[in-house]
Amino acid sequence: MNKILTAFVILLFAASTSLAADPKLPRADKNRDGKISLQEYLDASDAAFDFLDKNRDGVVTKEEMQSNEKIDADRWIREADANHDGKIHKSEHRQAARKRFFSLDKDKSGYIDRNEWNSGRSDLYSPFNLFTF
Repeated sequence: MNKILTAFVILLFAASTSLAADPKLPRADKNRDGKISLQEYLDASDAAFDFLDKNRDGVVTKEEMQSNEKIDADRWIREADANHDGKIHKSEHRQAARKRFFSLDKDKSGYIDRNEWNSGRSDLYSPFNLFTF
């Protein structure tokens, strides 16, 4: 299960319908239309959060983040920790995911296509990176 979730969690986005069948397309594209909607992004983000929340308390601590070497815990905390308590609550994660979606959606179409995903995704940190599906 961990390997499957990790693969699912290395994560996110695609473009044009002609590319929808491309196996490199992120699994977040649930309807296989070649682009990622806000809802698809948030669903994938929630799954990544749940994967990291080992004790299922709705909060991801720095220790839980450090269990995944692909995440820069300090940077994620700076990005998502709205109440500055050193932890990421699910609501904070979702708010940060929304913000990240809109920053990736460069053409403001309401979708992230493959080009936007490839040009905007940072491999340096972030649970949002867990969606390389």
